[in-house]
Amino acid sequence: MDRYKNYAREFTKLSLWYARKRILEGSSDFENALNVRVNIFRNTRLNDGVNRHPSQDDVEIPEWTALLDRLRTVFDSHIGDEDTTVLENEGLEVFWPDIKAKVDRDGDPQVPGEDRPYESWSCDYRGDTALNIHIFNTYAPASPLTSKKDAFAAALIRMIEDSVRNRPDIDVVACGSWLNSVPSFADLFPQAWRDSARGSREVRYTMGHWGQFTDRRGDFHVKNGQQFRETGEFPYESTRCWDQTDSVLDHLYAHFPGAVEHNASVDYESLR
Repeated sequence: MDRYKNYAREFTKLSLWYARKRILEGSSDFENALNVRVNIFRNTRLNDGVNRHPSQDDVEIPEWTALLDRLRTVFDSHIGDEDTTVLENEGLEVFWPDIKAKVDRDGDPQVPGEDRPYESWSCDYRGDTALNIHIFNTYAPASPLTSKKDAFAAALIRMIEDSVRNRPDIDVVACGSWLNSVPSFADLFPQAWRDSARGSREVRYTMGHWGQFTDRRGDFHVKNGQQFRETGEFPYESTRCWDQTDSVLDHLYAHFPGAVEHNASVDYESLR
């Protein structure tokens, strides 16, 4: 729990730093920077997990608006400070009671729930045209890209195979994430996946951009955060990649025999 509180604390300060940067550059106004470009809302108790988010034009959340009104006072006083420490600390104070309340309510998000049949993977069908995949490290403090690579690939195989079985009309796999820029993740997929990469047109609040500031333990990723502050650029570009379902499966079967073995060793059919 302390680990996640530290993550939330440092992540919020980094987000406030980035919001200030956008406002000063003229690429966002105050509301756009805090509602659309950073991910602070997700870590507060006001996030109810049912697609109710202040980035949506038709969504009004009075308690969130009140927090932003308080934060605006902080920005009005300190946005011109060369040292952003006061802005970040006073901004964190605005949000902290609601962040702490979410941690107390939901517990440590790195502890996987029982409703994750594909472990670190989950999916949806975006526009009924593609199997859209999402990643969350359920192996913490281990990494899915090193010691858990076979289990990680095995769960991906099962998820795609189930999709082929349940939705034979969907023949494309896609993913929008900073992880596509990480070689050890990209090698789960064929070359065509990497060749298809398209950068996001604009930074948004989603974990596709901001997930790179969580380390494998679920704590704040200090190195990536420091690099972001020094360069002003995300350490890893968020891109959207895709390929044909059968091509992805063929690649996984051929290049990850340990994953195929892993799936053969467990009767997952009986677990469905």
